[in-house]
Amino acid sequence: MTLIVPGTTISLTLMTTYVEVRDKGIIKKKIPLKARSFDDVALELTKYFRYLGKRLAPGVMQEVLERIGLPKTSRVISEPEPEPEPVIESPPEPVIETTPEPVIEAPPEIVPIKKPPKKKKKGKKEKKKKKEEKKKSADPGTSAHEHGVITADDYDDIADALQAVEALSDSFMAPSTKEVTKEKKKQKISINLEGEEEIIASGTTYVRTPGVEIAITQIEESSSEIIELVAETIEEDVEPETEPIPTVTPTHQIKPIVQCKALLLGETGVGKRTLKENVEVESTIIDEETGEVSPYIHKKMIDGSNHRIQLNIWSFDLAVKAKLPRQKFYDDAQVLVIIYASSDRWSFESLDFWLRESSITCEVTPPIVIVGNKLDLRSETEDDSGEDPVSYNEGFQYAEDLAKRLGSDDDLHPVAFIETSSLTGVNTEEVFKTAADLFENTL
Repeated sequence: MTLIVPGTTISLTLMTTYVEVRDKGIIKKKIPLKARSFDDVALELTKYFRYLGKRLAPGVMQEVLERIGLPKTSRVISEPEPEPEPVIESPPEPVIETTPEPVIEAPPEIVPIKKPPKKKKKGKKEKKKKKEEKKKSADPGTSAHEHGVITADDYDDIADALQAVEALSDSFMAPSTKEVTKEKKKQKISINLEGEEEIIASGTTYVRTPGVEIAITQIEESSSEIIELVAETIEEDVEPETEPIPTVTPTHQIKPIVQCKALLLGETGVGKRTLKENVEVESTIIDEETGEVSPYIHKKMIDGSNHRIQLNIWSFDLAVKAKLPRQKFYDDAQVLVIIYASSDRWSFESLDFWLRESSITCEVTPPIVIVGNKLDLRSETEDDSGEDPVSYNEGFQYAEDLAKRLGSDDDLHPVAFIETSSLTGVNTEEVFKTAADLFENTL
């Protein structure tokens, strides 16, 4: 229910979580109801009306709040958090021990073991027989047996003969391993090194004197003498690696121009219009033929480190008057400039609303500049309005927490905080210079 306070143009509306204060249809204040009694809300409204210079008769504010349906509670008791229900652990199920069934394994295959043949002891009689057989087998192609049958003894003699033949053929084909090792041991090359170069030995080398001399074994068929080679290191002129020098644009060099869309956000009455007037922004021409200018876009050229940044400043209040679609206003925003009044705590508490509002169409949150305007009114409103003004530490702490919240790991999101005064011109130029610098760092 909405009701106008008698003798004023201000109306009060009871919402779900706050009381909305409007003056001629424009929202001026939102008083949260959380943890507040009826008297607390009435007292804050009375102080706000006194800040506006409006004096009400006793009991008028209480009557209006009762008529709009505000529950008349004497005090707010915070509900205790319910204690968690005790978890009854069920007794562990009894473990029934079961004897594992015996696994029947297939019997291993029985592999017959070959026993080495026993050597027969040769007696005197056998020696005589072998002598006679050798005489009979003098003719090639005949067996030692009189009927031409090959016996086991004959087979052993043939095997021994084959082994002898193979040994002879191997000796003709290549030298024995013993002879090769002898040659390897005889032939050595000794290298004396002088210098600081590092030499990596191969698998066929061994150290004779650590760090100085290295003996390398090498097979040479022609000579077995020790050859000494002296290696000297040659110092080469190696240019030291130098780090690339960062390019710095000279002061008088012509810098390229880049465009930047900056949104000017904040509650009504925080000084967005006067802030633009202080920095002398220009109107943006949208039609070259007719010379028509945009009613809500203004531009300002900022000289950056390596670029000239043309800030295209889109004002929220003027865009609403021009009935610009909400999606078109927030699309492709590259810098956010959110302003609150240091003398108005409600505008400071509305910063979260503007951040949520701007993130509707932004896939990635752009750099943000938080501006605490009306610095000159902060000391004057401390005693009259009934509300504590927003201090510098509060504004800085909010900006720092925002940078951590939107950042990742140890990297902070680009957020700047500046206090200004549109009346005296303090730091007004710095607002847009900072916005341009934050944008240039993203290029």
